[in-house]
Amino acid sequence: MAKITDQMFGPLTFDANNYGTALLDTENACFLCEDTFNIKLRIDIFLAHIFDVHKCVIEDVQNIKNLPGYISYWRDRFKAVPIEQIVPSVQIQGTGDQYFLLSSLLKEDQQLRHKLILDFVMKEHEFERTDECFSRQCLFCKLQFEGSRQGYLEHLSEQHNLQLGNPQNLVFIEELINVIDQQLQSLNCIYCKGAFPDRAILKEHMRKKLHKRINPADSQYDKFYIVNYLEVGKSWRAIEKEDDRYALPAGCEENGDQEYSDWNENADQIICLFCDHTETDINVLCTHMNVEHDFDIMESTQALDFYQKIKLVNFIRKMVHSFMCPYCAIALESKSELYLHLREAKHYKIPEVKVFDQPEFYFPTYENDSFLYLIDDVED
Repeated sequence: MAKITDQMFGPLTFDANNYGTALLDTENACFLCEDTFNIKLRIDIFLAHIFDVHKCVIEDVQNIKNLPGYISYWRDRFKAVPIEQIVPSVQIQGTGDQYFLLSSLLKEDQQLRHKLILDFVMKEHEFERTDECFSRQCLFCKLQFEGSRQGYLEHLSEQHNLQLGNPQNLVFIEELINVIDQQLQSLNCIYCKGAFPDRAILKEHMRKKLHKRINPADSQYDKFYIVNYLEVGKSWRAIEKEDDRYALPAGCEENGDQEYSDWNENADQIICLFCDHTETDINVLCTHMNVEHDFDIMESTQALDFYQKIKLVNFIRKMVHSFMCPYCAIALESKSELYLHLREAKHYKIPEVKVFDQPEFYFPTYENDSFLYLIDDVED
């Protein structure tokens, strides 16, 4: 294992009130021994333990979402494979001591941290999407709004022309509103950050300059948009610059561009999960899938929550696009061979939940997939 030479360091400590993670009030076992610790109350004791006893350091531990889940993952891994074979060691100058550094430089650790962050963000998004107990005074008028966060944002948009983006793409909405409120209270424009002598002049500036919106170049607001959690260490700016975001799978070069073009042309249509059939009504399309493919989406997804349904649709889209059976994962040579296999093998059904219940399927395989927007509108 590669060794890194560095200066002396020690375990990190910080104020538990600033931890910012939903932790459990239960004891958590160390990932290298049977000692247990209350991570919420005394994380400093845990960090000192792994440093002094196991010569192990966790980088940026204060930024790990769901630290108990992080510890549990590595505990299972170290039971199967010794830490020496997974984690790089750091050599301390002057002492010769070796310390193991769990950091995002280790690809497995980086992916784990990203998954925990993504899970944390999507749970918060689901809560904000369904909670109806939100209450707050409007930023621009005397209305004391009560209801959903989406309703509050719609009021700001429709009544005051404040454009923050699609509420379905936003997360940590209360914090976002607080940031904007603070800017307005400080008499600063939320778009150009210009300072003004009074509220009336500020409002007139924002109205005339069309500055009642967030500046996309301002990274301060990145944390409030789900797209920025899509890939490890990448914001929407980096993703937008990548030309191969919708790269075709091997063997699809000949007709893939045409298929993707066809998809975009039919963006207003709802496309079947298993064939090219389209409808403008989600329930009519579901009837088609029931009759033609013997696939009852209500019955097949009744045990799934909203986000599992989303991930299922994105999983099936990706598999079908890659000419792979969503149920048995067999790879075919063409779309026609895939359709023949699905029909003859009667594989118009979904695999085990763990197959598609993965963070990568939170996000659409195709842009403007109308099925995703209407999945909750399916009637029995």
